[in-house]
Amino acid sequence: PLDGMKIGIDCANGAASRTAKLLFSELGAECHMFADQPDGVNVNDRCGSTHIESLMRFVAENRLDAGVAFDGDADRCLAVDEKGQLVDGDYEMAICALDLKSRGKLAKNAVVGTIMTNMGFSRFCKDNGIEFEATKVGDRYVLEEMLLEGYNFGGEQSGHIIFLDFATTGDGQLTAAQLLSLVRRRQAKLSSLATLMQRYPQVIVNVPVTAEGKLRFYTDD
Repeated sequence: PLDGMKIGIDCANGAASRTAKLLFSELGAECHMFADQPDGVNVNDRCGSTHIESLMRFVAENRLDAGVAFDGDADRCLAVDEKGQLVDGDYEMAICALDLKSRGKLAKNAVVGTIMTNMGFSRFCKDNGIEFEATKVGDRYVLEEMLLEGYNFGGEQSGHIIFLDFATTGDGQLTAAQLLSLVRRRQAKLSSLATLMQRYPQVIVNVPVTAEGKLRFYTDD
């Protein structure tokens, strides 16, 4: 399904280093590997989804069709379009959710995200007749809501995406395969597909609180 695609793959010198090239080559892609030489201490060292700027430069400089970056244990995936621009988890969810809906494969026409999901995604859902459910931060809470309500798709801005029809956890390589095969099937550029959602300005600040304060935050109606 990826025949003819030239993709950059950032393995973060982690788990995907042993599997990604084999997987995406078998799917027909021309693989340009990056950070796939783990030595036991270089995992996530200026590479991977936590340092996506390295892949952004790599894709642009090598004129690739797209790029995907995993984290050390490969449960996350962020993407880069052919222009070297970031396509984060919110964009990935928007692109995949609309595709699933168009094919009648989005359970209950709903997507599960978190309270950190960008407001632009909830606006995208409203404009496209998709129900959006927000949970506490953490893919465990996303999965919990999916199982409770019978949904089959959800994830986080960080790139933890759950395709419940195929796996019960975030799987970066599964996410990459789903996203890239969609791009190939649509015969579109990833940058074009990403325009379906407008990202709103967002600032995330960590605020220290006591255990009691945290409990009140989650239980106060």
